[in-house]
Amino acid sequence: MISGKLRSSLHTKQPLVVFSPYPPARNGIADYVAELMPLHLADFDVTLVIADDAPVPEETGPRTLLASEFRRHRAAFAGAPKVYHIGNNPQHCYMLDFLARDPGVVVLHDFNLGYLNEMSTLRWGERSRFVRAAEREYGALGAAIVQGQFALGFRETFAGYELPLNGFVLEHATAVITHSRQVQYKVAARVAGTPVWYVPHHLSPAVRAHAGLTRAAARKLTGIPADLLVVTALGFVTKAKQIPLTLAALSALRGKVPPFRFLIAGECRLDEYDVNGDIARSSLHDITTCTDYLDDRRFFELLAATDIVVNLRYPSGGEMSGTLVRALGMGVPAIVLDYGPIGELPDEAVKKVAWDGDAQVSLTEALRELLTDPATRRRLGAGAAAYTRSVHDIERVADRYSRIIRDTASRSRPSRPQLAPRHEAGPIFIAQRLRDLGEAGAAAASAAEGRLWWRAAPVSLGTPEQRALVISSRPEATAALLSLLFEWDGGAIDAFTPSEFLSSKVRDAQEQPIAVGSFALAVVVLPVLLLTETDGALLLRRLNAALFNDANLVLEMWTTEDAEPRRDAPLAETGIAQRLADAGFGELYSVRPQNGILAELALPALEEEPGLRFTCAVARKTSDYAVWRYINQYDGLPAFWGGRTGVGTADRQD
Repeated sequence: MISGKLRSSLHTKQPLVVFSPYPPARNGIADYVAELMPLHLADFDVTLVIADDAPVPEETGPRTLLASEFRRHRAAFAGAPKVYHIGNNPQHCYMLDFLARDPGVVVLHDFNLGYLNEMSTLRWGERSRFVRAAEREYGALGAAIVQGQFALGFRETFAGYELPLNGFVLEHATAVITHSRQVQYKVAARVAGTPVWYVPHHLSPAVRAHAGLTRAAARKLTGIPADLLVVTALGFVTKAKQIPLTLAALSALRGKVPPFRFLIAGECRLDEYDVNGDIARSSLHDITTCTDYLDDRRFFELLAATDIVVNLRYPSGGEMSGTLVRALGMGVPAIVLDYGPIGELPDEAVKKVAWDGDAQVSLTEALRELLTDPATRRRLGAGAAAYTRSVHDIERVADRYSRIIRDTASRSRPSRPQLAPRHEAGPIFIAQRLRDLGEAGAAAASAAEGRLWWRAAPVSLGTPEQRALVISSRPEATAALLSLLFEWDGGAIDAFTPSEFLSSKVRDAQEQPIAVGSFALAVVVLPVLLLTETDGALLLRRLNAALFNDANLVLEMWTTEDAEPRRDAPLAETGIAQRLADAGFGELYSVRPQNGILAELALPALEEEPGLRFTCAVARKTSDYAVWRYINQYDGLPAFWGGRTGVGTADRQD
């Protein structure tokens, strides 16, 4: 039972629940949240939720609950806004279950969450869950990529950057906060209708506390000779930091510039990247040092002793570097790649190197200039300090957080389509309905197009506030049968001919554009040979876009019995399973004609056109990612066409 002290405190200020790692956890996001926490506590009654296996913070911090404790007392926080600080790190895995049940503001510290997904699935041997996550985001191609990696037994070092796997997190966010415009634009394009805010990464207040530490004093504390220049690479030591590039540039300059030492200041992960091997293979092994993890005191002492910071990141996971912001705030000149979020920093604050074929030469020249020109170092350092202490001021950042949290809490969350109805008509239900309808049922069945979809397919029954889509050469008659037999409200069915649905503008009966993700069910009846390959690709892509995730598709194709089977037909029976999987549909069910025997017995006198052969498949939408594998290949054209379909108007906030 929740304590009385906790109950009473929930009513003094607006409550706020923050999910995040927290010191003493060795995590940059933990430090970030801890630095903001005193300002949050001034505005909110904060409850911090950490993972069950996380180190327990000091009692002087915010009220803290383990994840299991919060789960037990979840009802006490039902009305409290939630903030999730999410990064691409296993220390954030515990948040995913809570985010699904209690959507909130997501602070997206990394755009790429592939590693987070790996750690929440593969770490526990759950390969199938990871494959499903990849399929949900990137369709059949995503599933094929990760299954191929499993089959090979390895993955290329940077493969994880190709599949960000952030859709689940973004779709459950009531608002998103990013630390760069680049990520803001990407997120706004991914989750239309969700507010996406840009808030600069704050400058640590510890910078102010260490501002008086001079270079000379820092050299004494660190034991670095005063006559050496120091070049430092900051942060976790990963392959993406491009350490070999810096080693090569400094090797080329050794003996041509004043004496220097190269420091790699950050926690090493030798199981992921053997930095020691790269150092040994360079000509700088005698003047290069890896410090491994540094606490705050040692970090700032080393930073104050540094003359130049090199912060190269490629590829980027969409993160802004907190250690770089600290360095700039300390007035240390820095060289960065003009790429990703860090490339957004202004020229007066950093020295930028283009990421192109000449990056090695450009980096060498940038280092030469700063190593040989003290005036340039001072000018760049002063510009960096002025910029970060203004734009990245922590009080301004905390004020932005407070306004966003309150604004989001006051808004009603945009309604999202609910799961497709799971009440499906079986053969007995259909036969009974046909008997009850009598002649009206027989007339409707005769007028509609198709045979198997209404006789034998597990068609979803109509549900209030949900819509169905019909595509047929007899759209009104086919829609009427769907309404009559499967209890769909006729006003909730939009019916089109194939040519109407494939036209340049698809509009409903009120001449309004069809919105993405509008339908819970689609019934499509077409002749096999009607479609060209381009039309087939467009049809499946538009069906994917029209249906929301978990919606049902019923696809019936027909041809004359004397027509010769054509394997090259865009939607030929032999290839329909692959076509639907590529188009983002799973759980394929092939409808068997014998399942419709009861319906035939209920309508013994039904008149039907002879000489036709029908095939029918039912599938569920599992991904917004739809592609088409071309049968006919042409020089200069891709083998695949398509991509994500669920994209609408962005809601970017300034």
